Amino acid sequence: MALVLALPTGARAAVGDIGFVRTISSNVPGTVHIGPVNPLDWASAATMRPNGDTVYVVAGGDGGSGTAMPAISSFRRAADDTLTLTGCMGGVTGCRPTRVGGVTFPDRLRGASSVVAVGAHVYASTPAAVVGFRTRTDGDLDTDFCAWDFNCGDVDVLPGLTPWSTADHALAVTADGRDLYLYAAGAGKGAVYHLRRDDPTGRLTFRGCVGEAMPGCTAIGRTGVMTSSGDAVLSADGRSLYIVARTPGSVTHLRRDLATGSLAEAGCVSQTGTSGCNVPATSGLTGISRGAVTAAGDSLYVSGPGGVSHLRRVTGTGDLAYAGCIGVAAGCRPDGPRGAYVDVVVSADGGSVYGSTQGPSFAWGAATHLRRSANGDLTYAGCAGEGLPDMCREIGPTGVMNHAGPLLAPGSRVLYSLGVHWRGALTQFTRQTS
Repeated sequence: MALVLALPTGARAAVGDIGFVRTISSNVPGTVHIGPVNPLDWASAATMRPNGDTVYVVAGGDGGSGTAMPAISSFRRAADDTLTLTGCMGGVTGCRPTRVGGVTFPDRLRGASSVVAVGAHVYASTPAAVVGFRTRTDGDLDTDFCAWDFNCGDVDVLPGLTPWSTADHALAVTADGRDLYLYAAGAGKGAVYHLRRDDPTGRLTFRGCVGEAMPGCTAIGRTGVMTSSGDAVLSADGRSLYIVARTPGSVTHLRRDLATGSLAEAGCVSQTGTSGCNVPATSGLTGISRGAVTAAGDSLYVSGPGGVSHLRRVTGTGDLAYAGCIGVAAGCRPDGPRGAYVDVVVSADGGSVYGSTQGPSFAWGAATHLRRSANGDLTYAGCAGEGLPDMCREIGPTGVMNHAGPLLAPGSRVLYSLGVHWRGALTQFTRQTS
C-alpha cells in the first residue's frame, strides 16, 4: 500500500514522520467499511490493552438527542497495526447491552470521556459512574461490573460527587495497576479521587481525595485551579499526577506517595496566575484540555485552542517550568496548521509529539507532527489530514478527520486518530522509525 507522508514542503522523510495507511468508517468512499454496526460516532477517548493486542474506544453519545448512543468498542490489533472491530457494548443498536445486576442500562456510558485498560480490566468514566469491564482472552469485553456507580449499592460513595454535577471526568492509572485516579470538576468545585484497585476482581475501593471546594475532600490550599474539566496525567515514575484544567488554563502538580498512593499539592502554572500559580510568558495555556508526559519524564505537553505548550519537568521532584509553545496563541511560535489542538500524545521513543488539530467550523482536520529537540522544545515537522491541502498532505477520504478527536500512539511505529462526528472514524498512520 502506498503511503501519504506528512512532511513540510521540500522536506525529506525522517524519524517520526507519519504516513497515511487507512481509515475505518461507515460507508465513506475510500475507507474500510467497519461493518453493520459503527460504535465510533462521538468517540471521546481510546486506550490499548497492556499486551498490545486490542484497542478500546469509548464514545459518550450525542448528549441525549438519540441520534448517537454511547458505546465502548474493541478493535483487534494485527501484526501490521491494522485494526478490526470485534465487538461493542452500550446503547448502539447491534452492540451488547450494558447491565447492572441483570438490569439493562442503555445510557450507562452516556457522557463517557475517558478510558483506561489495566490488567484484565477496562474502566470508563462518565459524569455518573466509573464503569468497569472484564476482558476475555481475545481482548473483547465480557461483563461490566460496578466500580463507582449509583446503580450499585455495594460501591463506595465518593465524597461530594453526585451524578451529573460534573462532566468530562478524566482517569489515570499507575503502571503497576494498583491505583486509579479520577478527576471530576465543575460547578465551582473539583477533586481527584484515589481508588485502590483489586487486581483479581477489578473492584475499586475509595482511599481519599484532594481538591477544591469539594465536600469531604482535603483542600489543596489554592482556589480556581481545579474547578473545570480537563485531564489527569501520571508521570511514568508514578511520583507526579498533573491536573490540566481548561479554566483558567492551569496545570496543578500533585505529588504522589509511592507507598500509599496519596496525593499532596506541590505547585501550579496558570495562564492568569490564579492563587499564586506561576505565570507563563505566552498565552499558550488558555483553554488547555489534554496533556502527555514523556516516558523519560523530562517534559509535559498540554494542548488547547492556541497550540501545544511545553513544560520542562524536573525528574527528581516532578516540578514544572513553562518553556514555550507552538501554535496560534499570543507569544507562541506561529508554525504549523493554524487551528485548535484538541489532543496531544508523545511517541514511545520520545522523539515526536503529535497533535490532533481542527480548523474553524470543522473546515479541516489533521494529525500534526511536532519534532522534539534534546531539551524538549518543539518544531513543526508536517501534517496529514483533510481539507487543508496547502499545508497538510491529503489522506483522500473526506468527512473523517475534520471533527478532530483523540489520538493514541502505542509503541513507536503507529499513530491512531479518531474522528468524532458525524460518521465516526478511526484513521491509522504508520510512523517512520529510521
